Amino acid sequence: MPDFMRTLRHRAALFWLAVLVPAAAAAQQPSGPPPPPGGGGERGPEVHELLPDIGRIGAQVGVMAGASWNPYDVGRGVHAAGYIDLPLSRAPGGKLSYEIVIGLSHAESDPFTVTNPLAYVANLAAGASPAAALAGPPAAPFPVVRSVKTRLRLMEVSPFGLKYTLRKLDHVRLRPYAAAGLDFAVAVTRQTPLSDESLVFTGTAPFDDPLIGAVVSQAAELEARGTPSGQGNIELGWHAGGGLEVRVARGLSLSLDYRFLRLGGGNGRLHTVSSGLGFHW
Repeated sequence: MPDFMRTLRHRAALFWLAVLVPAAAAAQQPSGPPPPPGGGGERGPEVHELLPDIGRIGAQVGVMAGASWNPYDVGRGVHAAGYIDLPLSRAPGGKLSYEIVIGLSHAESDPFTVTNPLAYVANLAAGASPAAALAGPPAAPFPVVRSVKTRLRLMEVSPFGLKYTLRKLDHVRLRPYAAAGLDFAVAVTRQTPLSDESLVFTGTAPFDDPLIGAVVSQAAELEARGTPSGQGNIELGWHAGGGLEVRVARGLSLSLDYRFLRLGGGNGRLHTVSSGLGFHW
């Protein structure tokens, strides 16, 4: 009897194995074609960025160069800058990026007149009356009112900025953008006297070298222009602007950019118009 029961159990186990194994194998068979691969891949001129799209994360570095219209009545000059954009998130119709910009402007003003207080004091020390000391040659040895040019070097550092890029025109390789951010700027100015044939002394005359505004109180004419006192000042400001980017290859673009920088103090406005070259990855 025990042998009979043992045989019966073995046959029941074999029966269920014969039924369940084919059913499990059939359940693992795919019910249709495989799903399409993720990511955009190559679709004509469109460039797909930001994860989980494959191949590009949307970051960019670039350089710009162009013309500048400088603060403190210095006038037109030249401007160059470098930047890096790092993607933050998708935005309606485009993307939002974190931007860091470092720029440098150079310009030289048209001639204007300044009153040199050191020369005035030197004329008084030479025995001239106050009126003669202010008038300068020939009533006094040193010219007080001088014709000068201002040379400006302005370095702009924007450690925090946001940039919105519109992507709805990717099919025609165009991307308009707008940007804004916080800036620190170092403005270095120098006033260079122009030649004056009325100088009494021959050769290199005193006070004929570039003037240093930090030696004494700044000339009233420079105060009126908003020029920072001293040889270099750190100014706090902000910038805003925009432009148009043209994608010429998958990892290369050309751009036309306008930026406005507002610095603290009076007359602290910088305008730049630049063309740029961008590298994308």
